[in-house]
Amino acid sequence: MKQNKGLSASFVVFLNSFLIISTVIVFAVLIFLSYENMNNSLVDDNVRIARDTGENLAADLASTGAMSDEDVSVFTDFLLKTKLYSSTGNLYITDPRGAVIKSNISEPDMMPEGDIRGGVFNITDPQILELIEKSATENEQRVDTERKTSEINVISCTPIGDSGNFLLVFHRGDTSGLKDDYRSMVLIPALIAMTVSVILFVGFVTISLRPIKAISRVISRVAEGDYSARVEGKYTNSDELSVFTVSSDLADMATTLNNMLEMLENQEKDRNIFISSVAHDIRTPLTSINGFVTAMTDGTIPPANHRKYLIMIKNEADRIRRLVSSMTEASSLTHVDPEMMEEFNLEEMLEDIVSNLEPQLKEKQIDLKTVYEVAKPICYGEPQPLCRVLVNIISNAIKFTPIGGNIRVTVSKTEDGKRMQMNVEDSGPGVEKDKRARVFESFYKTDPSRKQAGFGLGLYICKQILIGHGQSITLDESADLGGANFIFTLPLPPEDK
Repeated sequence: MKQNKGLSASFVVFLNSFLIISTVIVFAVLIFLSYENMNNSLVDDNVRIARDTGENLAADLASTGAMSDEDVSVFTDFLLKTKLYSSTGNLYITDPRGAVIKSNISEPDMMPEGDIRGGVFNITDPQILELIEKSATENEQRVDTERKTSEINVISCTPIGDSGNFLLVFHRGDTSGLKDDYRSMVLIPALIAMTVSVILFVGFVTISLRPIKAISRVISRVAEGDYSARVEGKYTNSDELSVFTVSSDLADMATTLNNMLEMLENQEKDRNIFISSVAHDIRTPLTSINGFVTAMTDGTIPPANHRKYLIMIKNEADRIRRLVSSMTEASSLTHVDPEMMEEFNLEEMLEDIVSNLEPQLKEKQIDLKTVYEVAKPICYGEPQPLCRVLVNIISNAIKFTPIGGNIRVTVSKTEDGKRMQMNVEDSGPGVEKDKRARVFESFYKTDPSRKQAGFGLGLYICKQILIGHGQSITLDESADLGGANFIFTLPLPPEDK
């Protein structure tokens, strides 16, 4: 038992650890992907700025039309230095070989890598020259990016109409604030959310495991022989606040366990009472038998009276035999022999039973009526055991019906028409509602303080016989006669017979 508990605890720890680690890994991946998404979004924004500036400015430069060369030069200088475009970055107009024709930059140290030949600045940076070559070959805009620690440089190269020249846009984006923005907008909130989620998860799992642990503790106590153990009410009552942490399935399981334990505890008490009763019932005839035999052997009882006392000894031995027979018989009544199954007329069986019980009915002046709501009540089963059920239940009704009382036996069919139903009602005191289900338990007596005849096995035997035939029996209150109402079913003949 301890090893199982250790294994269970280890599994719970492993499961919790696995789920927590999985959650952390998922959060870490999501955090990393969100950073990459922000970074890529920033890169895309800067590329878009350089691309849009190059396309728009190249279109404006190509729209000079019939202007003179002097006007074109003035217009180009104006466009390159206007705030709309110059705020984007460094702008250069070059020929296909990288010679700078015009620029919005006058400081030499802000020019790209190159040299001056014949008074013209020539770009020699192989990356830029390759970009110009690709743009010239494909006759479309080309964009190149370069990432640095705290900035991103974007270069766009756009053909200027049919002039054969190209517009270079050098745009520099500041990425130094990306980490701070990411930390304040994503990382810290995500870490807080992850921490809270882990805490809530661990807390919820811990709370959710409480009813399981409570059920496990109760089962352990029962395994040690303590049938008084019960699952606490807060784990069985789904109407309380605990419904938020205890599922209805666990509440039903705990309730079922408590009901089962209550039944076991009651059976254990009844068994103890039964054992005491059996011990008394066996000890009394054994004492009588021992006394009679001793008196006969030592001569106290003369030989002339031996026959009388031998008959008394036989009666006491028969009493012991009936007790043992009742105990052993109750364990095998659910087994039905298919070869003994046959059809029988329930009306004829009831008439024979009532005739045999006529002396008891007359003794207590009881009026017994039989009501048939079925024209020909034919049933199917082992006639002998089922007859015993009818005898036991009707005899039980006679036993508890007062002098001058009434008993009514009704034969009908169930609502679905698949079984025969019998109601045996009496005008006796009935059975309290909380005890009705228990009357079919072995060794149970409704009032143990009273010296009731029998061993508390009669109704239990009836139920076992009916269970063996796939039928049921319940106890209710008679609406008309006011006493007990035993309701049970009997099988009908198979349709294929």
